[in-house]
Amino acid sequence: MLKRLKALACAALFAGLGAGPAVAQGDLVMAVWGGGGANTWREAFIKQFAPAGGGSVKMVEVPNPAGALRSPAANQYNLALVTYFEAIALSNAGLIESFDDKQLPGIADVDPKFLTKDKAGRHVGLPVYFTYYGIAYNTDLAKAADFASWQRLADAKWKGKLSLTRPVYLAPYDAVIMARAMGGSEKDIEPGFKLLERIVPNVLATYTSLAHMNTLLTRGEVAAVPFYASRIWSLRRHGAANVDIVIPKEGALMLPYVVVIPKGAKNQDRSLVWMNYIAGAEPQLRAALLDGWLPMNSKVKLPDDLQKTLGQPYDKIVQTLYSPDWRVVVEHNEDRVNRAEKLLSGVKQ
Repeated sequence: MLKRLKALACAALFAGLGAGPAVAQGDLVMAVWGGGGANTWREAFIKQFAPAGGGSVKMVEVPNPAGALRSPAANQYNLALVTYFEAIALSNAGLIESFDDKQLPGIADVDPKFLTKDKAGRHVGLPVYFTYYGIAYNTDLAKAADFASWQRLADAKWKGKLSLTRPVYLAPYDAVIMARAMGGSEKDIEPGFKLLERIVPNVLATYTSLAHMNTLLTRGEVAAVPFYASRIWSLRRHGAANVDIVIPKEGALMLPYVVVIPKGAKNQDRSLVWMNYIAGAEPQLRAALLDGWLPMNSKVKLPDDLQKTLGQPYDKIVQTLYSPDWRVVVEHNEDRVNRAEKLLSGVKQ
């Protein structure tokens, strides 16, 4: 695990050093994943951001923002976008700041069960949007009914026609939702790995990036993959008519994304102004319309045409999602990633 974290940190360091924008005085620098998501941040959030005293926010695209905060380059960032479980892990490692309700008043509109807090009850980040992890499929090769259950991925007819993600995400995501589908949970992960053992023989390749998976799926090189709903939304928005996503009967995994502040980062007052702004209903609605990012602000009202595009009403989607205890996921993550690495050792990338 230590070697893996060092590798991620090095990758993030070199990517950050090579892609860093010109930053004016008063600007904030935020680490995000590379790809279309950074453009959504610029269009939905940054363009309308006009803080007192000027300044703006610059996106730096890196392979893994959480890895960047573990690297020597962390001091170049004022903020970072990370997954829920990574926020908890970074907090446990003492690598990010924490805040109280007075510093983050915008967080009041987030459902309390989705807040990221440390053991002292302080906020370690702002949950700003979420997507869900269901089964994406190529509509030329499969149909929604083929994946009415997560267990259908183990059907022999999909041999050589599926893909899976890397172990670093397979352990906290796939194993957890598949454990749920098999009667287990994040605490009882064994059923999830048992199902994965049955699915692996059907896997053509693991994907190494979202762009890689987009290609595999849209070209029909694979028929299906556990994947992110927001990515399928984006593909369809950009003209890919042969992809869709289904929520199996056992549910899909809810994946919140959290904005955090690195420990000791500069301009934290400005960063908090930005965080309270992005907590608002208006920018979160713009992000939903642009890229299918589902809002964390409970006051956002999604228009009917957007909800039709999503396939079902927002409230119904939320009801079908599984939100595990991510602290349990983090507690066992290292052992489970090691197990996932062994499981996928014979699968090509």
